[in-house]
Amino acid sequence: MLANHLSSAKLPGPDDILRQEFANGAVLLTRTNPSSPAVAIRGMFPPGALADPPEKVGLAHFMASMLMSGTRSHAFRELNDLVESMGATLVFGGGKVATSFAGQCLREDLPQLLEILLEVLTQSAFPEKQFQRTKMQILTAQAIQAQDTAEVAEQAFDRAIYGSHPYAHPDLGYPNTVQSISREDLQAFHQRFVGPRGMIVAITGGADSEEILQAFARTLGAWEAPSQETQPPIPPVQPIRATYREHVPLEEKSQSDLVIGTFGPKATASDYLASTLGNDILGQFGMMGRIGESVREKAGLAYYASSSLDMGIGPVTWQVTAGVNPENLDQAIALILQELERFTHELVTEEELADVRSELIGRLPLSMESNAGVAQALLNLERFGYGLN
Repeated sequence: MLANHLSSAKLPGPDDILRQEFANGAVLLTRTNPSSPAVAIRGMFPPGALADPPEKVGLAHFMASMLMSGTRSHAFRELNDLVESMGATLVFGGGKVATSFAGQCLREDLPQLLEILLEVLTQSAFPEKQFQRTKMQILTAQAIQAQDTAEVAEQAFDRAIYGSHPYAHPDLGYPNTVQSISREDLQAFHQRFVGPRGMIVAITGGADSEEILQAFARTLGAWEAPSQETQPPIPPVQPIRATYREHVPLEEKSQSDLVIGTFGPKATASDYLASTLGNDILGQFGMMGRIGESVREKAGLAYYASSSLDMGIGPVTWQVTAGVNPENLDQAIALILQELERFTHELVTEEELADVRSELIGRLPLSMESNAGVAQALLNLERFGYGLN
């Protein structure tokens, strides 16, 4: 039945994906969905946190958070009213290696939304009022994270595994680095790094691919930024040579959160798919895989327990996370290490492998049922160099 389901599902492929690379370095991927009245946009462009100066960590995230705060042509309210009056959306987010964006609109409004996107990227004003508000929002988010046991554990893990590598820093930065960021810093950072070179955009939905191509060519495809700088390359990480354990005390907390992990394969690695299936077995499938069954279901030691494998082009991590009663911490760690020992020394069973294969195959068509899902898939195909097949 799975084979029949997959064969009947029309997944994106080279026969219905249009890919166009523009002279300015931008890449567009489109796929038409004639039954939809709307279109979805997913995209990314440099810079990411990788370009943050050491003394101003959080600058890329700060910039991304302010891109919809007003341009030289439209103030904050005017800009957002333009988008909302179409029933459209346009949002930005900061990441390690790139700034991402997502949008949605009716197919007839796509040319206007692309014009707004170009204006936002080329005319960002970083107005003072919105600058102060955004800074306060980031500092508030940091204060909340500082009291979140899971977030504190994750940040401690990143510092331990990455050391002096840029990935050791949280994308939001630190209170002292964010406090030091000025409007002039944002403007200079934007001017240095934001441009079409390295941009990937995927657009899917009811608009014809040729219409999308023409609208893109008139806007982002025509964008010129000759002074755009290339952000620093991702540096190598130092190999892990010993087991390291750190405990970060937080007062008046009834729960302890833990992270156990190591480096994992990049999304471009030949064994990434196999590792993804392995991770499903270890800590995702069903009731959070072997980890969830052992630590939470059978032993009753955790409020939650699972494993995750990051997806990225840089040095990613493969980790197990759990939330436990502090009295059960050492016992939970021992059980997790026991499961990791079994996972790394014994083959998974044929039944486990068949289950996660079936789940992954069944999930794939479901993820493509929306325009947004297809657009994200196209973006990943280009980002990770998977090809259109």
